[in-house]
Amino acid sequence: MDHLRLHLPELPAAGEVTTFYSYKGGAGRTMALANLGHMLACRRTAPVLLVDWDLEAPGLHYYFPGAAQAAGVLELFEECRDQLQERVGRYASEQALADAVVDALRWEQYLVRACDDRPLWLLRAGRCDGSHAERAAMLDWQSLFDACPALFRTFAARLARHFGHVLVDARSGRADCAAICTTLLPTRLVLVFAPNRQNLDGLQDLVSRATGYRSCHEDEQRPLLVYPLPSRIDTSNEGQCTLWRRGADGAGGYQPLFEGLLGQAYGLPWLSLEAYFDAVQLPHCASLACGEPLPALALQQGYSAFMQWFSEGLCPWQRLPQAAPATLNHHHALPLEQERTVYWPMPAAI
Repeated sequence: MDHLRLHLPELPAAGEVTTFYSYKGGAGRTMALANLGHMLACRRTAPVLLVDWDLEAPGLHYYFPGAAQAAGVLELFEECRDQLQERVGRYASEQALADAVVDALRWEQYLVRACDDRPLWLLRAGRCDGSHAERAAMLDWQSLFDACPALFRTFAARLARHFGHVLVDARSGRADCAAICTTLLPTRLVLVFAPNRQNLDGLQDLVSRATGYRSCHEDEQRPLLVYPLPSRIDTSNEGQCTLWRRGADGAGGYQPLFEGLLGQAYGLPWLSLEAYFDAVQLPHCASLACGEPLPALALQQGYSAFMQWFSEGLCPWQRLPQAAPATLNHHHALPLEQERTVYWPMPAAI
């Protein structure tokens, strides 16, 4: 652990914790996270940590076959459960308990190098041995939260002291661990989706719950910046692409859906994602069906477009710095006072 600390000093400013989530499997969520983590680490500005929180179907480690076998998220939170049981009732505040438990975890010992030639680290889902599935099913995430609601945000904040970006691969669906990853951990949330109604309906509910929770709970008044990331787009059918994006008569497509969701969450009634979705789309690529190499060159243009917003921390409705105002459609230009708005979910109505 001391050797690891020597190479991971605290950063001058805390990094970002980003959860990648897809409501349904098969959207390319893990592939997107692995490739974007690889791109961020290539910049060598700060260490990057990838976290596989999909305990039921771990897959992130397959992108980094050279990474050592090690315990991971499952074993770490089994230890966390034991620490909470030992310390319950001994601290004056919830935050003091969370700090004591995270300090005792020695979380650094669970990290492994994902690559030897860049500052990229991996926290695996677990050892994935014969007992993994049974132990994962027995871990009660709701009980961990009930015992110490500050635990997960404190853990995320501790990781962010040492990594410029912490990218969390969340389980799909509505499980308790997915809610933790999307609501309690992140400062950013990347929603990877294929353009179909099941995905869009699930994400609509997720965004409402995550931003609503942040705005309604006094201890959770933290920024949460949401990035939609359309994936598996069949660009060979232009008419179908347009229909899924814009819907019929301006309703039903994913662009108006996310403009409405984010506009409501952040109090920006004229929010436009026109320029963002013009650039950010991950096409369907049949060559990746039987294997997903790193980096995925076939998707490089889409990832690079997304990184223009993500790496700079721009809201998806903001103009890119290099884009001159004259090049933008005047109808979709965002008022300057909205461009400067901080991405806080709006407080709930009293």
